[in-house]
Amino acid sequence: MALLLVYLHGKMGAAMSNQMRQTKSMSPQYAIRWWEEHGFEAPDIDPVSFIKARLSWRYAKGVPEVQYGRVLLGDSVKQLRRINKAVEEGSLKRASLLFTSPPYFAITNYHYDQWLRLWLLGGSPNALRNGNGRGGKFETREGYRRLLERVFSKAAKVLEEKATIYVRTDVREFTYSTTIAVLHGVFPDKHLTEVRSPMLKASQTHLFGKASAPAESNGEVDLILTPR
Repeated sequence: MALLLVYLHGKMGAAMSNQMRQTKSMSPQYAIRWWEEHGFEAPDIDPVSFIKARLSWRYAKGVPEVQYGRVLLGDSVKQLRRINKAVEEGSLKRASLLFTSPPYFAITNYHYDQWLRLWLLGGSPNALRNGNGRGGKFETREGYRRLLERVFSKAAKVLEEKATIYVRTDVREFTYSTTIAVLHGVFPDKHLTEVRSPMLKASQTHLFGKASAPAESNGEVDLILTPR
């Protein structure tokens, strides 16, 4: 299913659908109109052989060995509350690393922009906007700040004292400054280091931000917090 989601749409010949940006599902009406204007026709692809070839390539070197792993699906605040309870009861150890990339302020609607993959997982067959909670675009400044504070505060309770926090975020002023302020507030005893490296491919803010904006305002930055 993971491979089906990855290859559901993308460049012509590299995905199972017609030409469509790999990182975003266009609305059906827009996609059909664009294909007609540019003379695109649906590719004739055998989905079984297509996926088999990619399965062979993905696992050509074998399967990763994982001694222990657990994946939780749900609202991060609620899941962190359950994890914290397990830590306090002694059934789960504290984490030594928090590795995350929170939503960027007003940059993309994850449900609307990924409607086609969500449809494959049992969701609606249409591109619908939902401005509530995880289905929105995180466009309220105060709500965005509270979201970061809630999640990082809950995460702090399940981390070791000497844990490392690694956050990838947006360099645009509001997202960047808000994330910095929240991290300093939740982890006041940590030393913060910024890593700004040129990306080989277009960043999320470049793809979904203003195309006319300078490159430095459409990039991303890694914030690393370590024990002092």
